[in-house]
Amino acid sequence: MIYGLDCEFNGFGGELISLALSGEAGELYLVRTEAELNAMDAHEWVAEHVLPFLSLADARPKVLPLDQFGRAIQAFLMADKAPVIIADWPEDLMHLMQCLIIAPGQMVRIPDLSLRLLQTSAYPSEITDAVQHNALWDARALRHALTG
Repeated sequence: MIYGLDCEFNGFGGELISLALSGEAGELYLVRTEAELNAMDAHEWVAEHVLPFLSLADARPKVLPLDQFGRAIQAFLMADKAPVIIADWPEDLMHLMQCLIIAPGQMVRIPDLSLRLLQTSAYPSEITDAVQHNALWDARALRHALTG
């Protein structure tokens, strides 16, 4: 199955804030805890364009500490025998891979997966009410741009 991947992070090269995977069989939307977000020195642009839109009526996140993202991704992907994860920005793939590492020399067990980086844009999107810079909506828009 193909999944669109999007992450929001605290500026270029910054800490992960949220991660979303959107596929035909389901979606995963993870956001760090309020305590972790409050401890982050949010860049001005992120504070204005990302943080206020983490939770929306049709984008309710699973709120977890960052060190639990890997287990949530594992549980989500285990239902798929050969997931294909597509991103439109390299840092999205980097953050996903970092979440899978749970300790020195250890990673969560996931099915064999393929990663693709496409130079494409999910926006403008034909999806009604899409909210740019919300990881779930951006993952949905990317998947829609690729699969229609």
